Amino acid sequence: MPELPERPSAEHLRKSAKRMARERSIRIAQAQRLLASEYGFRDWSALMRHLAKLRSETEESVSSLVAAVRARDLEAVHQALANGANPRLLFEGETPLHAAARHGTLAVIEALIEGGALEWQTDAAGRTPLDVARRARGPERSAIVALLDRNAIADPSFREAVAAIHRGDLRRLATLLDAEPRLLTVRIAGPEAYRKRKRPDYFRDPKLFWFVANNPTTVEHMASNIVGVARTMIERGVERADLEYTLGLVMTSSVAREQGHQRPLMRVLLGAGATATRDTIVSTAAHWERDALRALVEAGRPLDAPLAATFGDVAVLRALLPTSSPQDITLAFGLAVINRELETARLALEAGADIDAFLPVHSHSTALHQAAADDNVAMIDMLLRGGARRDILDTLWDGTPHGWALFGGHAAAAAALSEDGHGLPSRNGY
Repeated sequence: MPELPERPSAEHLRKSAKRMARERSIRIAQAQRLLASEYGFRDWSALMRHLAKLRSETEESVSSLVAAVRARDLEAVHQALANGANPRLLFEGETPLHAAARHGTLAVIEALIEGGALEWQTDAAGRTPLDVARRARGPERSAIVALLDRNAIADPSFREAVAAIHRGDLRRLATLLDAEPRLLTVRIAGPEAYRKRKRPDYFRDPKLFWFVANNPTTVEHMASNIVGVARTMIERGVERADLEYTLGLVMTSSVAREQGHQRPLMRVLLGAGATATRDTIVSTAAHWERDALRALVEAGRPLDAPLAATFGDVAVLRALLPTSSPQDITLAFGLAVINRELETARLALEAGADIDAFLPVHSHSTALHQAAADDNVAMIDMLLRGGARRDILDTLWDGTPHGWALFGGHAAAAAALSEDGHGLPSRNGY
């Protein structure tokens, strides 16, 4: 007897019943009874009641978490999180972290961050928790703002050096580094709460050299002499690990590419001894920075299946797939979908890629989620024909691909993912 998914979708089950009715030439009511029986339920109503109960429990858990936040009840917040409440779901237009920024205490906000809340997530009005905290009037307002402001730098010398990097002030930067060589080796440690959560955070506790990439974007315009800034720092002894990490930041920086700094910075970093790691290449491909990858290939990096799939190079991928590992084939598939390369995605699937695998880098979602977010109807059609599951929920917002399409306002994708051509989003939009 098959088991229901961990977080079953009523919409998917209804569509499965319709499909069964068509394939077996039976009435929908009969198909529903058969499907419910396959999952161990007496009838369709019993199955739907079970799903409604699960949904009610999810909504109640978020409601309980928000109530605990508003009551400033730290113990109840911990208990709600331990019971599985998702701190990333919206409740009455805001996340629990927004509610905490307005009503909570510093300890409550720390608990939410450790529990997986996203400090960059916006509410229904487009505000971040930091925006909300800055308007609050509670006794811990300053401490809460400091916790949520990821751009804050307490060390005055480090802060001044970052400002010199952004201005392109070589003279001041050199003076600071010569006076305090530690600036090239220390990390600016952020709040402990961010280190305790399990979700990856690529710019946590940064080193000074990382700021030359402007990734994340902290200034609108990078210094016109940013290559000279990088050289000034490299001449004073940047560690190999920082060269390589910054190379990854540069290669995934759309701002660096758009302002003409990506390739020049790559040349400086590669010339100083940095190498592009496998993770760097995958992350670059997953962030659509294909020109940076082409620069690597031009510098001698051999093509493999994931790169060929990313570039949409059908002939090269077809030649590489027979000798590629199963992991590389599935990786090639994921990167092809992310980069909207229909034919290389199809080739990777034919070679055995896992169609329902969670994606590289964007690992909270599947290929079908990505195609829905892109409003890529051709990709959606290919995936559905290949047997992609519509009921898999992403691991951040508990959304189906159809929910993603609706939330993004992608009518064509939503219609392609909904057999009856319409549907309603959940209260969280996903």
